[in-house]
Amino acid sequence: MSPSAALRLELSRRLRKHFPPEWTQFTQLWLAFNTIYGGEPDARERARVRAAIRSHISESAARRILRTSDVAIERILAVPPGDMRLSQWDPRFRRVSREQVRLYRNRSQTAVNRLAALGGILYQVRCNLLHGSKDPLDQRDQMLVRESIRLLDLLVAELQGNSA
Repeated sequence: MSPSAALRLELSRRLRKHFPPEWTQFTQLWLAFNTIYGGEPDARERARVRAAIRSHISESAARRILRTSDVAIERILAVPPGDMRLSQWDPRFRRVSREQVRLYRNRSQTAVNRLAALGGILYQVRCNLLHGSKDPLDQRDQMLVRESIRLLDLLVAELQGNSA
């Protein structure tokens, strides 16, 4: 068995044995979010995530969400998530997340556009978690999911309030 296959097998065992309750909460929130952004017309999922935020969140609500979750956002952005399909040494590993961070940090952008950029980062956390690239024993992976829940909970609650 190759080292990579052996590591993935060990990760699979850890997930069965040590599945954090926060990961269940993240998954539930993401599924609720998915039902909202799934109706967006773009073929690319990250683009649908961002479009749903831009279409259904008001500027004042976006400012409130950003202000309320600023600590969680900064923890996530300290080292933005990478594309776990790539080696961490690949120059493209954090490329998309860094682009989203630049949009978020650009104060000339509207709060809605800044929140949409964060949606793109949450999407990367989701991809890594749901495609088996997060380790339940890794402190950073736990933090990324935990802090993402804080933002995702506010986002989904706002979207559900607007759709009622």
